[in-house]
Amino acid sequence: MKFFGKSDIGMQRKINQDSFKCLSLWGGEASLLVVCDGMGGHKAGEIASSRAVSAFCDKMVASPCISETPAEQAYEIRHTMISAAKAANRIIYRMSNDFDELSGMGTTLVAGLIYQDQLFCVNIGDSRLYIMTELETRQITHDHSFVQYLLDYGKITPEEARIYPRKNVITQAVGINPNTEADFFCVRLNDWGSGYLLLCSDGLSNYVDSAAMTKVLYSAPKCEDGSTDLEFAADKLISLANAAGGADNITAVVAQF
Repeated sequence: MKFFGKSDIGMQRKINQDSFKCLSLWGGEASLLVVCDGMGGHKAGEIASSRAVSAFCDKMVASPCISETPAEQAYEIRHTMISAAKAANRIIYRMSNDFDELSGMGTTLVAGLIYQDQLFCVNIGDSRLYIMTELETRQITHDHSFVQYLLDYGKITPEEARIYPRKNVITQAVGINPNTEADFFCVRLNDWGSGYLLLCSDGLSNYVDSAAMTKVLYSAPKCEDGSTDLEFAADKLISLANAAGGADNITAVVAQF
């Protein structure tokens, strides 16, 4: 699988508190994509996001997929990804309690593992994972945010949610509590044909709607091998967020399937 990621400080922040990582696992048979959006004073958010990415990826790298049947593989991957999220939470929570300057720090986390034409995903917070094809764009993750809570209970409309003043308030995060539960999703990519995966922080999703994101991916130039120039697409997504104000850090990780 071809993938590319980029993070940008934005137009108004002094520190980039987003972190991401893309890597191949299990002898190149799987691809792992991770985005974290940190929070906390001074550099605490930057530390939270980078350590969470490292802890999550370390756990995934150390847990090879060895089951033989698809059902066993799916169960094992689910267990491994949720355990990796818990490991990240423990590390951030411990650091937050051990060091005064890191007190209260936390981070979102969204991760996608692509293995044997299936997408496995975990998320905590409001960083997102989308599937985008020519026919449909769908947000796979479900935001852990106050705005999403209001939407779920019908207290505001989707139109009101786009301009709601407390969009940055999240209801779950890595490292805030001693225990946290990640949402888990599994999607058969074969059912979607071909398209793109996009993982992003809210510095992108708050400023560029999903229709515009999809248009960027499908209008990006092609490389010599016929694949999409994902670096161009990531750069374009970030430039659109900055043009819309860029009030937050912006991270976009794009993969083509």
